[in-house]
Amino acid sequence: MRTILIVALSLCAVTTCAVAANGSGDTFGGGGGPMPTLVFLQLEDLNGALTRAGYPQVDQVLFATGGGGYWGALDGIRIGGFGVGGDNVSELESRSASFDMEYGGMMVEKAVQAEENFTVVLGTMLGAGNLNLRLIDGLPLTFDEAVSHPFISSITKEFYAVQLYAAFEFKPSSRMWARFQLGFLWTLAGDWSFEETEFAGPPHRLGGLTASLMIRFGGGEGIPREDLETALEELSRELEALNEADLDSDQAMEPTEAETE
Repeated sequence: MRTILIVALSLCAVTTCAVAANGSGDTFGGGGGPMPTLVFLQLEDLNGALTRAGYPQVDQVLFATGGGGYWGALDGIRIGGFGVGGDNVSELESRSASFDMEYGGMMVEKAVQAEENFTVVLGTMLGAGNLNLRLIDGLPLTFDEAVSHPFISSITKEFYAVQLYAAFEFKPSSRMWARFQLGFLWTLAGDWSFEETEFAGPPHRLGGLTASLMIRFGGGEGIPREDLETALEELSRELEALNEADLDSDQAMEPTEAETE
């Protein structure tokens, strides 16, 4: 999940360059921060299988923690990423079930700044994640019992994720935004895996409503588009100069005709 988030955030500058080249938006900014999230999952098929096997149901409301960030036009196109994860544990007599979920990905969104300190956002997240289901049937009291009677089963499942969302941003201070986000998560999951073995099992599709609160630090008043374009032009010239210096260095290292004779 962290790899997905890092890759997504590394694309922010590329998208900003493209937006600036097209002349979209007047001011650019960005930042990031923590993003606690409630995920209301649809786990009826999984809970049905657990109860038939004598295990407790897992809670379908998952509290996840994580973070995210983005960069782009304050009133226009942005790109970024986020990742969250959480777990639920339920117990029934000597048996327990632990359900872990984490997901993240790249987000692309359109922001409309209705007022100076209020922005409405529509966006999409594309990413992936994984599930971990850990079942415990009693606890051993001795070493011999622990090695002779398997009591833990831990299986994992990976999935692709799409999340559509709408967000509302408020600006309580010059360098902080509060962002409330509502969305719907839809996933397409593969098979469960245990060591080298794979087998089908619920949930095959995992979805539900999401509600997030992000406290975004950074960005300030943003960077005017003209200043951003100037900085990008300077960076381009520096890269060209470095490239020419490398070419001159390579040519200087090549042997002359006299040296080869």
